[in-house]
Amino acid sequence: MCSLVISNSTNTTKMETVWNSGNATFNPETIRRNETRSKWCTRYTIKVRDEDQMGNYTCVYKTTPEIKATFLLQVPQVHVKSKHIISYVGDTVVFTCEVGNGTTHFNPSFWIWYSNNGSGEVVINSTLMPEKYSFIQTPANTTKLKIFDTSELDTSSYWCKAVFLLGESKGKVSLEVLTYLTPLKPFLVIAAEVIVLVALIFIYEVFSKKKEANTEVEKEFEQIETLKSEDSNGVENSTTRHRNV
Repeated sequence: MCSLVISNSTNTTKMETVWNSGNATFNPETIRRNETRSKWCTRYTIKVRDEDQMGNYTCVYKTTPEIKATFLLQVPQVHVKSKHIISYVGDTVVFTCEVGNGTTHFNPSFWIWYSNNGSGEVVINSTLMPEKYSFIQTPANTTKLKIFDTSELDTSSYWCKAVFLLGESKGKVSLEVLTYLTPLKPFLVIAAEVIVLVALIFIYEVFSKKKEANTEVEKEFEQIETLKSEDSNGVENSTTRHRNV
């Protein structure tokens, strides 16, 4: 049902409306003005018999410009309690999906769980791998997938699909499995950086001290050479004075 509110100054005695769904157009079941003459109401009733009747339905008021409102007819949507879960190697995780809310429940014909790690969809079969997977589907509007002894290979996207007679609805859960060393990696990186820095400082200090020692040796050698040169000059001078006499 669509209701178009009009102003009191609008004196419209007739209103044209239609309903659209895809390329199909339907005449309204009723079109009338309410008792207070404040809005026009139109209604269209559909009896849903198959999946092809699902989709968008739009009521159109033939005003200038046209005024529209769209309804989406779909199967009940799946709600995921935790959309992203972080676990550690060896843990057990549980994914939960449900249809409906606390007051209204919709029971699908059946549930399907599958994973997708980028290479394609893989349907999960707990019968073939009972030591790895387990399903809990009580009540009927809820499904739970339990994964035992998780490993890094279990990191993936998991989908729960509720299958109804008139269509499907699904929800997504992302699982990330970490090793116990993962939280320590930042500290290990910092520790490695500190060790490298200390090693560089130590090497620099050793090199600086070695360079200072070499410089001291060179200075002492220069002083010795200077003293030798001065001594030689003194001998030469005394010899020369002796010969002159």
